[in-house]
Parts: sequence; C-alpha cells; structure tokens
Amino acid sequence: MNAASTARLLLRIVAGLALLAGTVWMVGPRKLLDAVTRVDAQVLAAALALSICSNIASAHRWAMIARALGLDAPGNRLVPMYARGITSNILLPGATLSGDMLRAYELSRLGNPLLESSVSVAFDRFSGLWTLCVLSFAASSAAWFAGFALATGAHGREVLATYGALLAAIVAGPFVPWPAGILRHLPIKAGARLADLWDRFRDPATGLRRRLARSLGPSLLVQILSASALACCARSLDVQVPWLLLVAAAAPIFVTAALPVGVAGFGTRELAAAAVLGAAGVGTDQAVATGLLYGVLGVIQGVLAAPLFLVRR
Repeated sequence: MNAASTARLLLRIVAGLALLAGTVWMVGPRKLLDAVTRVDAQVLAAALALSICSNIASAHRWAMIARALGLDAPGNRLVPMYARGITSNILLPGATLSGDMLRAYELSRLGNPLLESSVSVAFDRFSGLWTLCVLSFAASSAAWFAGFALATGAHGREVLATYGALLAAIVAGPFVPWPAGILRHLPIKAGARLADLWDRFRDPATGLRRRLARSLGPSLLVQILSASALACCARSLDVQVPWLLLVAAAAPIFVTAALPVGVAGFGTRELAAAAVLGAAGVGTDQAVATGLLYGVLGVIQGVLAAPLFLVRR
C-alpha cells in the first residue's frame, strides 16, 4: 500500500469516527446511554435472528447471481465466503467495500475470472440496494395512502410524498437507457470486457437478464428481513412509530451505512437514522440508538463468523 492509499484509508477512518462522535455529542452521551440501557433484550434478540436470516438469504442470492453469470458458485461454499465478508466489514474501513473485495477474491479462487467474480459481487450489492429502495418506496406510498403524517409540522404529508417521489426516481434508474458504449473507451483493460458483459445482459437471446431477474425475489426477502430487524431494534427501545414508516426509513439508513466511510457503517448510519427517524417523530436519542443497535447486530455476526477464517478453504 502506497502513501496515497494509506492517507485515504486513514481519512475514511477519521471521517467515520468524526461523524459518529459528532452524532453522539449532538444527542448527548448520557442521554444516549440511558436509551441503550433500557433496551428490551428479547426484542433485540429477535432483531439479531432476523438479521442472521437476512445474511444467509443474501449469500444464496449472491450464489444465484454468480451462477447466472456462468460462474462456479456452489451455495455451500459461498455462504462461508459471505460470512467472512461480514467479519472483514467490521475490522477494516470502507463499510461494505472491504468485505465485497474479499468475496470477489475468494470467488475467483474457485477458478472463476476475477472480473466476473467482482461483477457478481457488484450486482449482488446493486440488487440489494435497488430492492431496498423498492421496498421503502412501497412502504412510504402505503403510509401516504393510509394517511400517516410525519412529525414535521403542517407539511408532513408533503414531505412524505416528496420522499416517495425521490425513491421512485431511484427505482426507475435501471430502466433508463444509459450510454454503456462508453465502457469500450475507458482507459482500462477491463472496459471492453465490461461492455461485452453489458451487451450480453441487454441481448434477450443470451437469457442473462432473465436469469439475473430471478434474484429479485430473494433480494426482496433479504430486505424485508433487514428492514424488520431495524424495526425490531427500534421497538426494543420502545419507539412507538408505525412499522410502515420504519420500513420506509430503511433505505437512507442502509444506503448511507454502505458508503465507504469509517468502519462497519458506524457514523453515517446513525446520522441518517437521526434525520429520517427524527422526521417520523422519533427522539434523537432513540433514533441514534436504533442505528447503533443495528450496527451492533453486524458486529455480533462478524465475531461469530470470525472462526471461519481458520477453516481450510
């Protein structure tokens, strides 16, 4: 690792810690500690179980995507790879980026091309985030039609409608005909191979689009489980907000946690939780504590998966 890479790495760590420290300071450490100490252990245990099920389903979704791309990806091999990726996420900076890089490398060790292995991980991540936006859009739309209002004064329903429109624009993004031909002119060797893969995806004769589309069902299940785990974290803190609004709030919380800043999403996730859950009427201390608890679920799973690094691969 050269000096520039080391500097960027340290910058991400410092930025994540600064965001987390600033959020805790904004709430007040004592107030936040009081909120966490009142947690309902049984409800939090349910959140952990839902999160574990979500990650197991995520591993099988990744295996499905990899096989659709023609890679050798047995599910019984990819589940431990995915678990080791979770451990990497809590140990190394870059949120989910470090774990994704490890997954791509380990998949290539099965005899698969590294580029296609990386594409399978990237599409797996994209599939998860896109279906998350679909789920939050559906929840926010249902909340709007049900007459729910945000705690933002007289314009609460307008804010909810604007938020839903933003999610709708994101959901529509993959259907926009992007100029993929520019990939062939990128000054990297992989550009042409990525363009060829994109052409395969767009060509109905290859069936690649149809095979990849089959992963959307499992991906939706993953996000329902993850959003339900987040809702359980909130419930364990006695947050009295409709489940639909908690699911609607999941998209910005999870997306910001995936940004390559800090470690394991701490800092960005709590800041987003304070913003979106606060708009739903949740106290800042409970909102930040909800984000922290969800992050702790990932840490627990990373610790549980750590012994898998000792298993002969």
